[in-house]
Amino acid sequence: MRSYHLSDDNRFSVLLAVESLGIRNEVSVSEALCERIETSVSVYRAEDPGKRGAGQASPALRSLALRLTQEDPSVVDIRDLITALPSAAVEQIEARALRLADQVPAFAIVGSDLLNWAKFAPATDLIPLLRLCIVEGGAVLSGQMRTTGRQSAPHFGPIVFGRGRGMDWLPKLEGGRPADNAEVRLIAHLAVDWLESTSVEPEAGRDGNSAFSGLVYSVFGWLDIEDKAQHSLRQYWKLTKVKRLSRW
Repeated sequence: MRSYHLSDDNRFSVLLAVESLGIRNEVSVSEALCERIETSVSVYRAEDPGKRGAGQASPALRSLALRLTQEDPSVVDIRDLITALPSAAVEQIEARALRLADQVPAFAIVGSDLLNWAKFAPATDLIPLLRLCIVEGGAVLSGQMRTTGRQSAPHFGPIVFGRGRGMDWLPKLEGGRPADNAEVRLIAHLAVDWLESTSVEPEAGRDGNSAFSGLVYSVFGWLDIEDKAQHSLRQYWKLTKVKRLSRW
């Protein structure tokens, strides 16, 4: 996965945001936050739905997911499918693995060099790690009606990067936009980066006036998507509120 690096001016903007919190060790906190932001932006650029055709998982990814969810998948077939993945799909998997590596260090090698890792990884690592990177659940779907008038057998359909063929019930944001909207997900990652680096809860806001929303506007500006900042922040806080209320 191609890494994103902040410029000196970008780093100075992050430092100013941290200084506005009035916390101690602002320089070291800012440096830690910059490192996390670089990872989150790298993940966003790799998972950008525009790179995979209107947010849909590629046929190659879906084929790999179907093989991974078989009862006794063929390791040889899985290695062949990985070798045949388009570069955009490889970047998607590496980006997901890199994010998971924060909790499970074993994913680090998957996120840094998927293709070489897959050539030699034992089946006991290859299959479960790839399942966690690619498959996000699934459902048993009704069979399709054939031209003969008979219905085919029910089958399992995997959810791949928030998408599942024939699963119209998957959650969507207001206006019909998919719930895995890349910009909203980027804000979610930035919120975790902010909290874990500063130990300060991100303050709700969508106009760039709070320290956290101001940082989001800065990051979106660096990516030339600043026009999406306000709407994406609104959707992020709306989703966050729904999730919090659902816990009661």
